[in-house]
Amino acid sequence: MARGLAACTRLAAAAAAVSAVASSPLQSRVSAVSMSTAAGAAPPRITQDRARNNLITIAPGEGMPHTATVIGPIHGLGDSNMGWADVAMQLQSVMPYCKFILPNAPVRPVTLNGGMSMPSWYDITSLDKRESQPCTGIEESRQAMLDLISAEVASGIPPSRIAIAGFSQGGAVALFTGLQYSHTLAGVLCLSGYLAAEERFILAPEAVNTPVAHFHGSDDQTVQIKWARGSQAHLRELGIRTYELKEYSPLGHSASQQEIADVLAWLQARLPEDA
Repeated sequence: MARGLAACTRLAAAAAAVSAVASSPLQSRVSAVSMSTAAGAAPPRITQDRARNNLITIAPGEGMPHTATVIGPIHGLGDSNMGWADVAMQLQSVMPYCKFILPNAPVRPVTLNGGMSMPSWYDITSLDKRESQPCTGIEESRQAMLDLISAEVASGIPPSRIAIAGFSQGGAVALFTGLQYSHTLAGVLCLSGYLAAEERFILAPEAVNTPVAHFHGSDDQTVQIKWARGSQAHLRELGIRTYELKEYSPLGHSASQQEIADVLAWLQARLPEDA
């Protein structure tokens, strides 16, 4: 029990490190991002839907065509979408044609947290051993992401112009969703995550051509680098054609400025403006 609570404390600290201002009101961030928006582009339209668990949408500004969408970055265990709102707004300021959708995890009991409830995409029982974990709730979370993707497709954005990204537990959800989706996406981006529920994971035939980028700290003691390497090896065995694993050293369970710069470069390559 004590080890589990300590592990949750480490996870919470890592989430805080990703965004030191995660608790500040969303609207207080809009002005600064608007000032940095790409030249000639209108400020983004930013909404927070309380009826949908405070879903944050950062959409192209007035007069700017919407031609691509990123689901995420999906937050990790114990965090919220506010923890990645700043990163998403900065990414969108450079990709003003792209919409970023940041969902919030439901609050559920987490075994690792002594059974106490916290924001979580699925249950985690241990940080020491990933095999045989039930990951209860991950199918529900996958469906929530698929619903977001389906809504974008219905609005006219093809799957080839949609990417899904996440950090830690959110990265696991991104992999579990994007690579079981029945169409080829623009890409799946996993930051400090891993492939969860391997025994229930079935690679969609259409997903073998979906490019995957996995960025991970070599000194991560929460989601160990061996889990990232194992996820890459397993998915390659299943038939994934492009799975890039980039390790950052020294970096723990967090995201560095260089990593975020690499995220931007990868998204721009996968979702170019003039496609």
